[in-house]
Amino acid sequence: MHRFDLNERFHARGSETSETRIGEIYHVRRNRIGSGSVSTPIARYFVWRPEYIEGAAPHWRIDCYFRKHKLAGDPKTLSRLLANNLQDAGFCEKPLWVSWHRSDEISGESIGTLFADE
Repeated sequence: MHRFDLNERFHARGSETSETRIGEIYHVRRNRIGSGSVSTPIARYFVWRPEYIEGAAPHWRIDCYFRKHKLAGDPKTLSRLLANNLQDAGFCEKPLWVSWHRSDEISGESIGTLFADE
């Protein structure tokens, strides 16, 4: 599990395997006295090494999917900050491709017994 601040308003939290890194970016609102905060998830990220790379050198790829949310911030800036932090922590290295996307969950459903009250 990894966690790092991207700047004073955003942090990222995720986990890693030998092949991938996945996680979320959160907008953080701290209270006035600094003893607590509220974290709102605004993006998910996936870090992986493409297996088929015709015409490109072996590289890492970072895909960031930002929600259409008023707290989401600038996707380009946050994706670059995430890439820098992941490199600094040793979770990926250059060369890498970073992309940012807008997305929203359309709907969903549970399959099987998912909730305790079912």
